[in-house]
Amino acid sequence: MKSMVASIAVVITFTAAPAVSAEFPKTGEAEYDSYYVDNVLAKIDSEAGTGGIVEETGITRNVKGEGPFHDMSVRCLYHWSLVGATRHSNGSCVHTDKDGDNVFATFDDNTTYLMGGTGKYKGITGTVRYTEVPLHDTVGGRQAVIINHKVTWQIK
Repeated sequence: MKSMVASIAVVITFTAAPAVSAEFPKTGEAEYDSYYVDNVLAKIDSEAGTGGIVEETGITRNVKGEGPFHDMSVRCLYHWSLVGATRHSNGSCVHTDKDGDNVFATFDDNTTYLMGGTGKYKGITGTVRYTEVPLHDTVGGRQAVIINHKVTWQIK
């Protein structure tokens, strides 16, 4: 009887305990897509060039359907400028996972830099090569885009 009560107590303890998040690899490589919607916060225009400040929000999906950088929410702020046919952009993003841990990143025209994080991502650094594919306009004239990322990271 005592062993039965003990067994039930163990089962209840493990089923009632919150799920523990999986350990994030200390080094690795992954490929993921981010699905964003842009919201232009400000825009300036002249005969010499155009510029803007954009807030971008979205989600990530690892191309394998699971693994690093899968199912994260992303919020970015960036500046873009267009002079003639030359476009430049730079900004910052926060990727947040289901546990509330996040990765802070900065980016320029073609590379994202992982600068640190919280929780399981504390100490993360790395680089991400990315390509952008415009999709279509959404309600309110916002632009939807997919960005493919190829990331390499390490956590010290």
